[in-house]
Amino acid sequence: MATTAIQIIGRALRIATIIDAHEAVEASIAQDALEALNGMLAEWHEAQIGLPDYSLSSTTDTLASDAADREAIAYQLAIRIAPEFGRSLSQEAVAIAEASMGRLRLRYFQVGTSDLSELPSRTTSFSIETGDL
Repeated sequence: MATTAIQIIGRALRIATIIDAHEAVEASIAQDALEALNGMLAEWHEAQIGLPDYSLSSTTDTLASDAADREAIAYQLAIRIAPEFGRSLSQEAVAIAEASMGRLRLRYFQVGTSDLSELPSRTTSFSIETGDL
C-alpha cells in the first residue's frame, strides 16, 4: 500500500506531539519535515539499509512500503524533527522507534560475503603443557 509523504510527516508530528491527532500540517512545517525526511532516507540508502532510493519532491509523492516500514520511518523522522520544535519523545516512543528500526534493519539486511583467501593456509596447534604453538 502506498503512503504519501504528508501522511508520514503527519504521523511523525503526532508522535512528537507537535500537532494534535486531528490537526492539519502547516505548509511551512511540511516542507521542512519533507527536507528532513529526504535527508534521512538518503542517509539510509547510503548506509545500504535496503529501502528503495526515495527522492520525494513534494508531500504528495508516495512511498510504496508496508505498514512496518512506514511506522519505522515515521518514528525515526519524529526523533529527527522533535528537537527543532523544542520537544523530546517519551521513553515509550523512543523504545518503539528503536524496536521498529531494528525490525527495519533486520528486514533489509543484505548478506555480505567474506573473502577467506587471505587467511593463512597452515593450521596451528597449541600445547597446554608447554604453552607452545
